[in-house]
Amino acid sequence: MKPLETLRNEHGLIRQFLDNLTLAVEKLQNEEPPPREFFDLAVEFAREFADRFHHFKEEHVMFVRLAQKKSGAIDGQIEALRHQHERGRNCVAAIADALDGYAAGKPAQVSQVLENVAAYAALLRNHIHKEDHIFYPMAQEVLSAEEESQLEAEFAKAREKVGEDTFERCHKLVVDMGSMLTHL
Repeated sequence: MKPLETLRNEHGLIRQFLDNLTLAVEKLQNEEPPPREFFDLAVEFAREFADRFHHFKEEHVMFVRLAQKKSGAIDGQIEALRHQHERGRNCVAAIADALDGYAAGKPAQVSQVLENVAAYAALLRNHIHKEDHIFYPMAQEVLSAEEESQLEAEFAKAREKVGEDTFERCHKLVVDMGSMLTHL
């Protein structure tokens, strides 16, 4: 599979994850709080799949190659995307930090979880849209077939590093999260 198709497919799983987060926000707002385990899985997915698996390939493989290819012409776009990744990491850290208080029903931590989950979901939806509709098409135009092959080889190395079964394991996390929400 071509590297940009791989990234788009990964976006599909991230969108399913975001659908779960959006439903969790609705439930929190309606005073039907999901169990702490839901958010533990959300943090695990965000860190394992979105960050270590997907964003790693973008930041450390594709962005580097494209920046070199475009001689700095897209550095601003790349930095904006990296900044969004970092903002997402900060939201996930804030969620993780508040989970003990959330589980204990402390209003400040419940609010912290709610606000950061909502912010994270909105941020990633916008981010994915920009990548799928602006950044990836631009990348497709400038990458030669040989460079795409090189990217795919580097993606394969990254996949080996985190585990060949990462997509499947993380898909199960998303399914488990959805199950928790339907049984409230």
